[in-house]
Amino acid sequence: MAHTPFGYAIVNGKIEVHAKEAEQLKLLIASYLSGQSLANAARESGINRSHGGITRILTDERYLGNELFPRLISKEQFEQLKNERFKRAKKLGRLNRTKEEESFTSCFEFTIGEVEDKYDNLIKQAEYVYSLIKEEVT
Repeated sequence: MAHTPFGYAIVNGKIEVHAKEAEQLKLLIASYLSGQSLANAARESGINRSHGGITRILTDERYLGNELFPRLISKEQFEQLKNERFKRAKKLGRLNRTKEEESFTSCFEFTIGEVEDKYDNLIKQAEYVYSLIKEEVT
């Protein structure tokens, strides 16, 4: 395993709950859901991670538990986090932001002459066909 998520530790080859980090995680979630910013919630909980790192923690579904990871948070808490993140993103106008699609207009037009010769050698045939391509600047 390349990375053990915050709140877990590998002990004797098995993933177990890291007690201190699990408590920090619970405090992070409670602080964030009480209205604190990501940075303040992380600071209060004692987690020294970047903004993106805290976001990854709050959106990591492994905390719900699966065959490898013990459950650290409930499905209800996870849904509350998801809804709170959506609410904040909407309030800040960060939803449905799309980049303007770049359009490409070629300044060349290609035509190909009549293919008259046939070669058994496919490479020779391809070279011949490519030689028939004519380029015109538009």
